[in-house]
Amino acid sequence: MKPLELQKAIQKRNLSPLYFFYGEETFLIDKMVDEIKGIVVDPNLADFNLSVFYGKESTPQDIINSAKTFPLLSDHRLIIIKEADRLKASSWKEFSNYFKDPQASTCMIICAEKMVLNSTVLKVFRKRGEVVRFYHPFDREIPSWIRRIANEFDRKISQEAVALLSVELDKDLQKIYNELQKIAAYVGEKKVIEGKDVKEVVADVKGSTVFNLMDCVGKKDVEGALDALRRLIESGEQPLRILRMITLRIRQLARGKEMLQGGFSQADIGRSLGIRTFYLRGFLTQVHAFSLAKMEVCTDFLFRSDWKLKSSRVDKRLILERLIVELCGH
Repeated sequence: MKPLELQKAIQKRNLSPLYFFYGEETFLIDKMVDEIKGIVVDPNLADFNLSVFYGKESTPQDIINSAKTFPLLSDHRLIIIKEADRLKASSWKEFSNYFKDPQASTCMIICAEKMVLNSTVLKVFRKRGEVVRFYHPFDREIPSWIRRIANEFDRKISQEAVALLSVELDKDLQKIYNELQKIAAYVGEKKVIEGKDVKEVVADVKGSTVFNLMDCVGKKDVEGALDALRRLIESGEQPLRILRMITLRIRQLARGKEMLQGGFSQADIGRSLGIRTFYLRGFLTQVHAFSLAKMEVCTDFLFRSDWKLKSSRVDKRLILERLIVELCGH
């Protein structure tokens, strides 16, 4: 089942006794859980009919016993299992019997970052439950998500503000939500969020983007690049994600270089690569700062750093710092 199909089913109150939600878009998972909770649980009876478990702290037997408990003064009770990927692998065998015949009056939601059910357990689960993977939205979907979230704060948002947030916050809906919450508080009674509001409130995020990092690398500004890396890490970005963003930027620069050499106009390059107009000049400056030869060397550094991040016991921040020094040195 896809997230949109799930949402439609929930709105019609067609609930399943079992749900397994997983994927990188935790913001959407949390919103879906909250939506189900709003339908299933009376807030006045939450102490009796809602139980939340965490994978690292819970045992299958505790969770199953709670799931088999009848609701109080209600038709249903809700069981939420968070960080389910931290349950022991052997736990799912114990859950399997419950999945075969789940309590009719209980809705159980299992949340994880990745698929942790083996093929045998998954087959049993699917007979009575729904499995939904939540991806980050596509680039083209982000503007509509920004407007939708702004609307939750009873605000409209200008096209410039939408474009700024799209660039600065990548496709992370949780960050977009958090920043729009801060912006809504900042603008007070004003009903329209404008570009200048985003620039004022999201200044720290603007200073920590991979765009700034690559600008420093192009200038061989080691200190500036390391500072940009520090800001990215302190903003909560994971090392592998930072590496992925740097890799994507190098590929984008290489494509921009090829298009320039092929005679494409600056406007065509911006449209083709999805570079917003107010960032195009800075992007082209980076394109000129990187030769194709340098990009090839950078790619080699990136591959080696990817391997180290995934297999080495060396501190991940140190691996990235060494990468930045290497990138600036060539």
